[in-house]
Formats: sequence, C-alpha cells, structure tokens
Amino acid sequence: MGFPGGGGVKGLIVGANRTARLWLASILIAVCAVGALYRALQEPSLGWRFMAGPNAQVLAQPVGSSPAGHAQAALQGVTALSAVGVSVAITPTLLIESAGIHNEYAVHNHFFAEHRRLWEIVRSPQVSIHHAQGVTNIAPHARGIDELGMRFWFPWLVGLLSLSVGLAIWVYQPLSSASWCYAIASAGYAFGMLCTSTWGSRLLTQPPQAWPELHVASHFASFMVQCGLCVLLWLHPRRLGGNWLIWVLVAVALLSTAADGFQWLPTISLAFRLPIVLVAALLGVLFVLQWRACRTDASQRAQLKWFGLLLFMGLSTVFVAYAFGAAGHVVNLPQNYGLGTVALIFLGLVPLVTRVGLFKLEAWWPRAWLWFLGGLLVIAMDLALVVMLDLGADSAFALALALAGWLYFPVRQLLWRRLSQGALPGTRDVLPQILEVVTHGQGDSVALNLRWRQLWDTLFQPARMTVAPEGTTSGIAQEGRRLVVAACGPLDALEMELPERGGRLFNPADFRRANEIHDLVQQGLASGEAFDRGARQERQRIASDLHDDLGAKLLTIAQASGSERVAVLAREALDEMRLSVRGLTGQVALASDVFADWRAEAVTRLAAAGVEPQWTADEPPLGMALPARAQMQLTRVLREAVSNVIRHSGAKTCRVRIAVSAVRLELEVSDDGHGIEANEGGSRGNGLPGIERRARLLGGVLVVEPASLGGLCVRVEIPVAATALPGDGWTGWSATEVKR
Repeated sequence: MGFPGGGGVKGLIVGANRTARLWLASILIAVCAVGALYRALQEPSLGWRFMAGPNAQVLAQPVGSSPAGHAQAALQGVTALSAVGVSVAITPTLLIESAGIHNEYAVHNHFFAEHRRLWEIVRSPQVSIHHAQGVTNIAPHARGIDELGMRFWFPWLVGLLSLSVGLAIWVYQPLSSASWCYAIASAGYAFGMLCTSTWGSRLLTQPPQAWPELHVASHFASFMVQCGLCVLLWLHPRRLGGNWLIWVLVAVALLSTAADGFQWLPTISLAFRLPIVLVAALLGVLFVLQWRACRTDASQRAQLKWFGLLLFMGLSTVFVAYAFGAAGHVVNLPQNYGLGTVALIFLGLVPLVTRVGLFKLEAWWPRAWLWFLGGLLVIAMDLALVVMLDLGADSAFALALALAGWLYFPVRQLLWRRLSQGALPGTRDVLPQILEVVTHGQGDSVALNLRWRQLWDTLFQPARMTVAPEGTTSGIAQEGRRLVVAACGPLDALEMELPERGGRLFNPADFRRANEIHDLVQQGLASGEAFDRGARQERQRIASDLHDDLGAKLLTIAQASGSERVAVLAREALDEMRLSVRGLTGQVALASDVFADWRAEAVTRLAAAGVEPQWTADEPPLGMALPARAQMQLTRVLREAVSNVIRHSGAKTCRVRIAVSAVRLELEVSDDGHGIEANEGGSRGNGLPGIERRARLLGGVLVVEPASLGGLCVRVEIPVAATALPGDGWTGWSATEVKR
C-alpha cells in the first residue's frame, strides 16, 4: 500500500545494504523454521497420538512407522499413563489444542502442572498405558518427522511464508514506515503460528520448559499483528494523524501482556481476548476513516478495496472466535487450521505491493466479498446456535445451513444483481446512441465524433476524455486509471480517465464492454458503407444508362430536329438529364465552378428572354465544395426562380445574388416586374411550392417578399451543415478531392 523507495544518497545507502538485509532476513527465517521443528521433535513418542474421542473418552491412534511389536489398532478408553510410581489420569481437558481454551487461570495453571508430570512419565524408560482393553507397556522413542502430521506442517509452512512476505517487503523498502508495520505484523503472526504448530501437533505433551511463557508470548504476538495493521492503516495510504495512536497501541499491548503473564485478572478473556477484540474493532474504524480520506483518489481506493478484502477474509473468522471468547464462551475449534486464514493478509498482499494487476480487483472484489460473507455467516450462525441454544454440533450446523439457504442466498442474489448492474448503463441502454453513430457514419465528421464521445461519456462517465494519437490500440493503461478505445473508421481514438466521474478504476469488464461497443459500431459502419457503396454503384449504373442511351437520343433530337421549339425542348431535357446524372453519381464540385455554371445558364436564359441580367456572387473560400445533392437541388431552385421571372413577372431586369457565410448559403432572385400579385398564380401552381420543398429538403427556408427593384424577391437560405447528407460522400465544405 504505497511503499515508497529511497532516492538520492538515501537510495544509494538502501541499495548498498540490501544484501545485508537479505542475509539477515534469510537467517531469521531459517532460525524460526529450525527452532519450531526442533521443539516439536523434543517430545518423546509412544507411537500413538492421544486425542479426545466420543462420549468424553480418550483414544490413542497409531502414528508414523511404529516400532516392531507395537499394536497397530487404536487404543480405546485410555484412562491413565504411569511410570516409576507416577500416574496421571488422561482426560480430554489435557488434550486440548491450546492451553488458552481453559479460560480461568486456575484451570489454566492446573493444565500446565499436569503436563509437567506427563513430561516426566514419557521420558521414563518404560511407560504403561491404561485403557479399556488392559495395559500396554511402551518404551518411548525419539519422535520422527513422519510423526509430526499436518497439524504441525500447515501452521509451520503458513507462518514461514507470511514471514517471508513481510521481510521481503522490508528488505526492498526499508525506508517506508508501511514496510516496517507490515514486517512487524508478519513477524508476530509467524511467531504465533510456529508456537501453535508445536503445541497443537503434540502427540501427548511437549517440553514444559518455557511453555507457559511461550503461551503468553504468542498472545503478545497477536497484538503485534493487530497493532501493526492498525498503525499501517493510520499512516497509509494517507496519514490520519500524529504518533499518539502508536503509543496508545503499544501501551495496550504491554498492559494486556502483563495482565496475562502475571494473571492480574481471573480469566484470559478479560486479560487478553477483550483487549484484542477492541484493537480489531479499532482496525475496522481506521479502515473506514482511510476510505473517507481517499474518496478523491481512485487508485488509493482500489488499494483499500484489496487490502480491506484481505483484512476481512483474514481476520473475520478469528474475530468472531475472539469475540465469543471475550464474552466468556471460549470456542474449542482447531486453531492450527483456523488461524491459517490470517495468512491471506500477508500472502494476498504480494500482487498489491508489486502493483501487478491492481485494476483487476475492480471486477471481482464484490464477488469475493459476497462469497466470503456467505461462509462467515454459516460459521457465525453455527457458533451462535451451539453457544446460545445449547445445541449439538451436528444439529447446529444443519440449522445454520438451513438459515443460510433460506435467508442469506436470496439476499445475496438481490445484492449481486444490484452490484453487477452498477452505477453505469448497460450495453442495451446505449443501443439508441450506437444506432445514431452508425446511421450518421457518412455525415459531418465533427458532428459524428461528437456523438461518438457522447456515447462513451454515457457508457462510462469518465472524469476526463481526450482524443488519443492515431494508431493507438485499445487497452487499459496506468493501472486502470485510463481506458483507450481505438479509432473506428472516421471516429477518433479516445482516451478516458477514471470512470464514474473519478469514482473507481477501469477493470477488465469495462475493457470487454468497450471492445463490444467498438465492434458493434465498426460492424455497423462497415455495413452502412457496404450499403452506400452498393447504392452508389447502382446509381452509377442508372446514370450511365441514362447518359449513354437517353442522352444520346436527346442529343440526336436536338441536332436533327427541323423544329426550333423541339430542339430547345430537347436541349432543356438534356440539361435536366445531365443534372440528374450528376446527382445520381454523387460527384462533388468546387463551389466556384458551380457558381460559374449557374451564372452562364441564368444570364443566357434571361438575355434570350429580353430581360437584363444582373449577377452578384460572393467569392467562395478556397477549396469550398458542394455535394451532388446540394448542387442538384439548388440548380433546380435557380432554374425555377428564373423561369418564374421570365414567364410571369413582366420584368425588364432580373438580379441574381449568391451570398456565402460560415453557416449558410443564400440564393436570391429578384426582379422589377409586377410584384407578388402578378405571381399569385405561380405561387398556387408548382413553382414556388416546388422551390419551398427543395429548400426544406436541404434543411433551409424559402422567403418570398417585395424586392428592392420593385417586383418580387425569392430567397432561399440553406444551412451549410444541412447540405452534408448521408450518402453524398462529402465530409464538409472544404473538400480535399473534387471530381470535376
């Protein structure tokens, strides 16, 4: 959790001493491993492991490779051991895994006194085992490694692994207070587990030398674990206050250990279990405070999620047992295995410290919480039923399972549905936005990319979104702080930072959803492009047929006809056909060329009709182009307006004006004729309504008003963006390639 390394001179010193620290850590681990193994092997073996059996009886199970002559069957109903005139009654209370299960110090001291007598017996040359079948005489032998069993090897291995993790962090980050806290906690846990491995795996007894003192020391080691983790959360990832809490925790640990060692209080629950439960509760409070302090930093929140999960999974079962013990209800369960869950705090921290896949926690940590809560609930209910209702173990466990099945699992499913939905919309919820992007895939690139960014903002609600460089590939970067989406055709590559407005990191599930959306859009754009390509090919075929067949015939009629009227009509039809062909082929033309064609046609027609033409047009920006559909519609608007002047106005002068701005194009035709009254007939026909319909198709409007010349003014105003229609193959007014 934020283990900083040294820098500068301090970093050189750290690097120079790393080898020494590594050797020191290795020696410490070896000493602990050999020390626990040596103490466990000091117990003489009788060839049997004595344990409590049913109905408060004691039985002895053969262990290891027993010497020749030993009976291989279990001894039932063991009552006593005797040697050299000394006899000790064997009762289940002497065979408990840990002396701490005897809550009252009076019983606790009697336990150690009886085991001192047992130690003298098992060290005798000949030991008599009294049991239901009679008496079995045994010559004790040195305990072999094969007689240790899993009750020794499991806590021994778990303790050493945890110690290795804590010391490894300290070796590589000695200047970090976090590494010191973690090393202290792991050392305390390792010491406690190694002690538990020796007396929890005994065949009958173990060397009485320092056994009571080791028992008290193991309690102090529990404080090392709890207090080390408390200080860790007090200082990291953000410091919550001064050093006063550290001294308070040290004082609590020393006072509790003194009360335990000198037996100032009547029970272990008051001297040890109650203080350790209070420190564990403080650990939860500190976690909540750190969670609030890190609410603005998603990376620190992700670290706390991981660490909090490890704390809960590692300490919850132990906390429940200690809480029952603090209330005077000591739970007699196998400590050698139960305490092994605490190792999750140390072994599970390896990915967090190395920062390997930190962002992956965001995807699975809710499932891990629910999974572990379910198991903890069954255990807690089972203990409660055993203690409070005085039920047998089998009945309590069956009832606990029933309650979990009927109450917990329905609630769990409800919680999981809520957690899996999360605060963000699902893919199904953003399908309308995906369709908008896909259906406008050939439109204005600026508007299209705006819809693209709006889609991702709705989907992930990132704290920040920027355009990524070209060639960027999709992926998660910076330990989940950023999600990159690759470009998709005309759509920009995007880089998003921290989803849910900075509330968390991106996780693999987010990446999979992003790929899913990207693929959907890519397929949609490809399908739309294929459809448009097919439509263009079909329009090209139709245009080619019109040009080659109908165009040739119209040209023949215009050239060979003996009637001037027929020739004029043929030429007009040929012009209309060519305009339609241009619209079908989707050719883009420079605005200057289009304006020149309009001028030539309008001036020629007006002059031929005896109307004086006046032409004014703004110079279009360099590279400005018109898509085919806009050319066709505006050409027909100009033709119809000029035809109305020629046919209905009686005008002597006609002015054509073209104005272009950044947002609109205006095409105006005005005259000095009779005005609006004389043109009412035309307005009720197909002339002005047709112009209005064409303007509306381009997203514009038609304005009919008195002209400054005295006649009628017909003006069409077209938004520039509205001329970029799907299927035109045009991406803006500034075309880079124009077919002329």
